Amino acid sequence: MDKKHLDICGSELIALAGSLAICIAKNYEKEDLRKLRCFFSTISSNLGIIESEGLHRKNKEVIKK
Repeated sequence: MDKKHLDICGSELIALAGSLAICIAKNYEKEDLRKLRCFFSTISSNLGIIESEGLHRKNKEVIKK
């Protein structure tokens, strides 16, 4: 399976994240926003772990060669 590349720069990601946060905040109550914050934070943490593991494995493969 081919991996996808994210074709968007950092400033575009920041603008998109801000826009989405504003749209979400307008439609949900405080308690729901807390739940969504925890959910997205968990996704972010998991992506960081997956990224770190991938870099760690890639470095080990380079060292073995």
